[in-house]
Amino acid sequence: MVLCLMNKRIFLINTLILTAGSLFMRMLNIGYRVFISDHIGAAGLGLYQLIFSVFILAITISTSGISLAVTRLVAEAMAKDDPGYAKGAVRKGIACSLTLSLIAMTVLYLLAQPIADVLLNEPSAARPLQMLAPGLPFMAISASLRGYFIAMRKALRPATAEILEQLATIGIAVGLFALLAPQTLEGACLVLMLGSTAGEMVSCLYNGILYLWDVRRLHGHRARGKGALWGILRIALPSMTGYTARNILSAVENLLIPTGLRKNGSNAVSAMAQYGVIQGMVMPVLYFPAALLSALAALLVPEMAEANAAGKSRAIARATGRAMQMTLLFSFLIMGIFLGFSRDIGLTFYKNEQTGILLRILAPLVPLMYLDGIVDSILKGLDQQMSSLKYNLSDSALRVVLIYSLIPVWGLKGYIVVVFFSTIFNASLSIHRLIKVARVPIQMIDWVVKPLLCMALSVSLVTLLLRFSPFSFFLPYQCVILQVCVTPPLYAGFLFLCGSLGREDIRWIHSLTGHRPTAAPVRANAD
Repeated sequence: MVLCLMNKRIFLINTLILTAGSLFMRMLNIGYRVFISDHIGAAGLGLYQLIFSVFILAITISTSGISLAVTRLVAEAMAKDDPGYAKGAVRKGIACSLTLSLIAMTVLYLLAQPIADVLLNEPSAARPLQMLAPGLPFMAISASLRGYFIAMRKALRPATAEILEQLATIGIAVGLFALLAPQTLEGACLVLMLGSTAGEMVSCLYNGILYLWDVRRLHGHRARGKGALWGILRIALPSMTGYTARNILSAVENLLIPTGLRKNGSNAVSAMAQYGVIQGMVMPVLYFPAALLSALAALLVPEMAEANAAGKSRAIARATGRAMQMTLLFSFLIMGIFLGFSRDIGLTFYKNEQTGILLRILAPLVPLMYLDGIVDSILKGLDQQMSSLKYNLSDSALRVVLIYSLIPVWGLKGYIVVVFFSTIFNASLSIHRLIKVARVPIQMIDWVVKPLLCMALSVSLVTLLLRFSPFSFFLPYQCVILQVCVTPPLYAGFLFLCGSLGREDIRWIHSLTGHRPTAAPVRANAD
């Protein structure tokens, strides 16, 4: 068995639940961004992204590392049949994150105007920042509770909480737009941020009710938090330090992009519009398919933590290899779709050809982007967060230097160069570390070369199909539907024919559902 360290069927069910929730969330998010862009334009979307680049730093200070720490401590406690310690870890996690969030909320609210005037160079951003601040404590509590649910393999709860939050955010914002019809960019941003804060409150209340209901079954075990605070700090502080430093650099980076575009010759509105297209349109679409992998990434943390604590090195190596293989097979398909059909995708979502052009340019990075997310989660589960911290900080620092140097000279082309360098640099370091720690053998032919050839053949055939009647008369959205429906089965078929996807992989998929083909003998696990 590839994942002998856990109940495979539970793992699959939780993965499917989180995947469906994440996919639905990203669909809602893209739809919401289309709504925003239709109402306030690309420049308004750029301001919206700029405000959130500062707010994300406050979120990082409030929640970063706490959810991961709670997940790992609860998973390890339950593996040792110590539910009292698990309850204590959740309580300590909430206390830590709530304390940090109240500090971050106060600082953000009081310094909103100086931040808007000096850092963002947009005085109208001050009140929207203040509107976002009260949501931080609610986000902090939800982050700790999410860590508990993930550790307990109850993925449906955080998935539904996130969907409820997004629906509340969108519903309130859209309702206020219809009711108030804001005429200024500041008023529009205030409405959007009010929706965001209200959504966080709803989600926190829902998470709290679910936790109190779930923890009743542990009522016979008294919460025992001795050592939990140190455990949380030991796990959370490196992640928190790294994420905070990285998000400070990321905020600087986001401030430098429109500034650099203005130095390159664009006026203020045009620079903000270009920034809005990049961060508000292209990147969400580029990462949208990764929703199918984000659930796997989240669930790999507790599974790897348990396996690492039990010394299951062979199981870790097999599970890591399988996760990397499936991520690469999937990401090459997505890369092909973006390379071949980016124009139709850009026109379908945003009625904007520039979005499609940028999608095609950045598409070759998709395999490294997606694989880096999975690798990062596995490293955290294996207690390698310090390595991730070093790589992420180095990457962020280099990005800031390159953005400061290249964008004023090359404009948008300079930003594309930075994205390519950063993705290759960070992913290479993380993958090398994981291969060394987990001792995973990499099969370049089956994992990279054959999938690339299968992707090229599949996309070429679909492109050829669209040139014939009646498909040649299809509208962009109709083309996208056809491309997304036809390309994956063609790709999967070619993978099977060339041996990159074989019977062993099919048996593995069957084993996840709890069914084994009769031809596959059952062997006792050596681990």
